[in-house]
Amino acid sequence: MAFMNKIVGSGAHLAERLEPSFRFGGGIHLMGAVTREADTRTTKQLLANIDYFAEKLPEVAQFKKELKAMNPEHLGLVSDICELGSYRSMLPTNIDIRKPASNGKSLLTFLMEKLPWASKENPEMLEFSKEVINHTDITASKYFLGSFAGLFEHPEAGRHLAATKPLVKDIAEAALRGGYTMDYSKEQKFVNVLGSYVNPAVNPEKIEIVNEALRTVEKLPDSVDLSCYVDGATILKSETPVSQMRENLRTFEQIAEGLSQKTKEVNLTEFVTRNVNLD
Repeated sequence: MAFMNKIVGSGAHLAERLEPSFRFGGGIHLMGAVTREADTRTTKQLLANIDYFAEKLPEVAQFKKELKAMNPEHLGLVSDICELGSYRSMLPTNIDIRKPASNGKSLLTFLMEKLPWASKENPEMLEFSKEVINHTDITASKYFLGSFAGLFEHPEAGRHLAATKPLVKDIAEAALRGGYTMDYSKEQKFVNVLGSYVNPAVNPEKIEIVNEALRTVEKLPDSVDLSCYVDGATILKSETPVSQMRENLRTFEQIAEGLSQKTKEVNLTEFVTRNVNLD
């Protein structure tokens, strides 16, 4: 009887095993800037995904225990990266993140090794990576991971990453637009722009100003018919104090209605970076 109970118990355990739940799916994948649906998978589903990938990918199996012990908020990113590692495009621009680098270690192995530590010590990088994957196609996501992999080891970049995160969607839409180019020119442009923000030479408060300027434009009422030009690079380089730029943005909100009756285009960058104290 005891033996039979063991058999029944074992069968019940196997029956309860969850099927893997993926986000990218099969079929035709959109290219360029995308907006993926929110990740609603449960912790149990994501842990089951790690088990699934550990059986198929040695890079995951090697760090399975550490990965499953991570902050549950970051398990979705682990699963997405594993899925990216499993996906092979039939296009010439396929990026294989399982391919060994010159040091013999693949990008997937490096990420699986670093993610558990970064989940505790550098969560901003994981949140930033989630944002990129949520707004870019598979090729751009892989290209980003390869270009920014080193930042998983640098928590000092956290303030810049947090400030840049709200801009990821805007940057992706601007850099990844257009058709297929047969090369990585658009992906390179995308990571270059991200790198111009996530840069120790840049004041993260000025990154926040770029975001505030874009959201100010988005929040203008329908009655304000204005085309507003915002150049993030110019704002980052401006010597105008951040406090003055914020004051200028508040002023713009107050006068936008009147401006729209006189013109249809405004260089908001010039307006924001104008230091009235020096005029």
